[in-house]
Amino acid sequence: MLKGILKTHDLNVDTVESAEDALDYLIKNRPDVIFMDHLMPGMDGFEAVSAIKKNPETATIPIMMYTSQEGEVYVGQARALGAVGVLPKKVAPVEVSKVLKSLHIIGGENQEQPDEQAPSTDQSSGEFTELEPLNQDLRVLIQDLFEQHQAVIRRDLLNNYEAIATRFADEIRPPPPEEPVEQPMSDARAASGLMRAAMAVLVVSTIFFAWLYWQKEQSWREMQAQNAEFQRSIESQRLSDAEDSLQALQQIGGYQQSLDAMYAATIDSLEWGANQTSGYRFSDLPLGDDRLKVVEQLTDQLLAISFSGIVRIEAHVGDYCLLVAESGGYVPAQDSLVVDCDKIGFTSGEAYEMGLLQSVAFANFIRLADEQSGGRIRFEIISLGNSAPLLDYPPTTNGVFANDWNRIAAANNRVEISVYPDGY
Repeated sequence: MLKGILKTHDLNVDTVESAEDALDYLIKNRPDVIFMDHLMPGMDGFEAVSAIKKNPETATIPIMMYTSQEGEVYVGQARALGAVGVLPKKVAPVEVSKVLKSLHIIGGENQEQPDEQAPSTDQSSGEFTELEPLNQDLRVLIQDLFEQHQAVIRRDLLNNYEAIATRFADEIRPPPPEEPVEQPMSDARAASGLMRAAMAVLVVSTIFFAWLYWQKEQSWREMQAQNAEFQRSIESQRLSDAEDSLQALQQIGGYQQSLDAMYAATIDSLEWGANQTSGYRFSDLPLGDDRLKVVEQLTDQLLAISFSGIVRIEAHVGDYCLLVAESGGYVPAQDSLVVDCDKIGFTSGEAYEMGLLQSVAFANFIRLADEQSGGRIRFEIISLGNSAPLLDYPPTTNGVFANDWNRIAAANNRVEISVYPDGY
């Protein structure tokens, strides 16, 4: 029935008959989500979930328990082992759709569109988009200065051209004709006068055109000199603007490096603060309500500095020297020798599962953290069990007191938080 519901969403669905078959299937396949039954022949659902989460290659695949088992205790056990939730077998198709949308397997109708004004990683020159307006303002300022200088030089050149053209026109314009003075003369004297006048006009015209030619040559040379000066001015201004731009970019680069260093120092400080209370008691959950307060405070501080990246939470379990309690279970030994303890530490499998134990409030916070931070903060929960102790235990138990042994175990019973920005 579940396979039929999933196929209505155009999903490729593979099924296997047992948990062992599922582990074999995952050797060569990586599904987007796993629906796991609880009661099966051989390995049960919880054992299968634990095995999948222990394998780094499959640990990130979300697992949804699909079972008739119900109750808050069962849900807490499933989530503690790494399952994202429990889906009852008697479920309506619409509930399956909601689960698929929450796991981002299918899209939702009311899915928010990306903010068109949000800066893209492809367009950003770095992780600090606060510098983008400064870069834009600098480019606009340099462009305005260059255009103003061009306009001033172009206006001066046009004014010079207009002045030369006006002067040239005034010089070649013929003078107004003089009023003829009528004087009585004879025809011979009139012809002689006309000849002399024509010669005089010819001489004057020759001198005048020679002077115009000289003026034209002078004007052309002046225009060439002005044009050369104009070219030198533009080149000088271009070099000056380029030097100013280079200095500004160098200053911005230095400022950005300072910001990067400050940002990295802030991340280190927040990470150090979150690890000041890394230890937890033998009887406490490693990921309980006390740890939740630390994680919530760290999340608020990271959001305040516009952090985007991964917060990794690693749980470690100490190997205590234990005595059987009267009420059942174990308690750390105190006034005795280690050789008298009923049990020392746990198996690697037991320690791994103990490191994943969470309170309901902690599990709910981690589940909703990605959505509430807009995808900027992503949590990774990892249990290293007792495989990576901070302090080494004595090489032998002979003559070692339980108090001394358990002080080392308490130091190894810890939760370490690491912060990795995107691009780290």
